[in-house]
Amino acid sequence: MTLLLVIAVTLYLVAAVTMWRQLGRNAQLPKWFIALPIVAVILHAWIQWEHWRFDGFDHINITFSLSAVALLLVILAIARGTKPGGMLLRPVVYLFAAVSVILMNFSPVNWGAEFNLSSGLLVHVVLSLCAYAILMLATLYAIQILYVSYVLKHHKAQATASYLPPLMTAERYFFRLLSTGTFVLVIAIISGFVFLQDMFAQGQSHKTVLSTLAAMIYVVIVFLHGARGVRGRAMVIASVVASSILTLAYFGSRFVKDVLLNT
Repeated sequence: MTLLLVIAVTLYLVAAVTMWRQLGRNAQLPKWFIALPIVAVILHAWIQWEHWRFDGFDHINITFSLSAVALLLVILAIARGTKPGGMLLRPVVYLFAAVSVILMNFSPVNWGAEFNLSSGLLVHVVLSLCAYAILMLATLYAIQILYVSYVLKHHKAQATASYLPPLMTAERYFFRLLSTGTFVLVIAIISGFVFLQDMFAQGQSHKTVLSTLAAMIYVVIVFLHGARGVRGRAMVIASVVASSILTLAYFGSRFVKDVLLNT
C-alpha cells in the first residue's frame, strides 16, 4: 500500500508541475501527459477502497471524506479533457488530491464516526459526496472567473495568454456545474430525510440546517440565471458564499469531533 501511495502522489505532483510549466510557457501538453492523472486516479481509488475495507467499512472520518472528494474532483477534471475553461484549475486539483490521499493514508482506519452500512445510508453518503465535489469544482470555476475578470480589467498584457480561458466559456461551464451540483445536493438532502431516522438529531441538526441553507442559495442562483438570465460578479460571489456554508455543514463538526476532540 505504501508503494501505491508513493506512486499515486508522485504522479499527481508530476502532473501538476508539468501542467503548470506548460501553461506558463503557453505550450501544448505532451500526448503522454493524460496517462499521469489517469493512472494516479486509479491508484487513488484503490488506496481509498483498501483503506475503508481494512476497517471493515465501519468508520468515515474527515480525511477519508476529503480524499473521496478529491478523487471525484480529479475524475471530473479528467472527464473535461483538454477543453478550454478548466486547464488553469488542474494543478490545484492534482495537488489537493495528493495531499488528501496522504492525510487519509496516515490517519487511523478506525478513527472517526461509526458507519452502520445500509443501502439507504450509503446512497445518502454517495450523493452528498458527489454533490459536494461538483459544487466545489464549480467554486473553483467561480474563483477562476473572478481572476480572469480582474486580469481583463487590470492586466491587459496577460489577457491574451493561452492558459486563461475565455470568460464566457468558463462562466457557461460554471453555471452548468452549479445546476448539476444543486440538483444532486437537493436529492441528497431528500434522501437523508427518507433513509435516516432523524435529520435533526443531536450532531446532525447543524449539518441539516446549513446544507439546506446552502441548497436554497444555490437554487436561487440557478433560478435567476436560468429564468432571468442573471449573471456576473454577484452571482459568482453568492455561489462562493453558499459553498462556504456547505463546507461548514459537511466538515465543521467532523473537524471538531475527529481532530479537536478526537472522538
